[in-house]
Amino acid sequence: MLHESMDAGLQKLIDGNRRFVSGHLTSPHQSIERRQDIITRQEPFAIILGCSDSRVPPELIFDQGLGDLFVIRVAGNILDEAVLGSLEYAVTHLRVPLLVVLGHCECGAVKATIEALELHEHAEGHLGYIVDTIQPHHPTSSG
Repeated sequence: MLHESMDAGLQKLIDGNRRFVSGHLTSPHQSIERRQDIITRQEPFAIILGCSDSRVPPELIFDQGLGDLFVIRVAGNILDEAVLGSLEYAVTHLRVPLLVVLGHCECGAVKATIEALELHEHAEGHLGYIVDTIQPHHPTSSG
C-alpha cells in the first residue's frame, strides 16, 4: 500500500477519531516489526497541521501509529517558512495526498493573543512573534 487516496485517508482519520472518542483505541503500527519496516522509508497517508497543545496529539486522537501521519505542530497553527517548507516536503517528496488543519478549543496561543490585544501590550520574548502572527491585521485606510 504505497499511498492511499485522499478519501481513504480521510476515512481512516474519521474511523480512528471515532475509536478515540469511544475509548476503543486499537493503537495500530506500534510494534517492533513496524519500527523495523519504517527505518528506511516513510509513507504517511495524511499531513496533520496542528497546534503544539499537549491535549491534542494527532496520533492519539486519530488512533494512528508510527509512520501513518506526517505531523507538523506549532502553537496557534501559524504558518511560517519552516512550516510551509515542511508541508512542501510532505507533498512533493513523500506524495502525501491529504492535508488536515486541526483546530481545537481553548488554545493557549490564541488566548495569549487576545490577552495582549485587550491589555494593549506586546507579548515578551519569542511569544511576541506568535501573538503578532495570530492577531488580526487591519488594512490602514488612507484619507
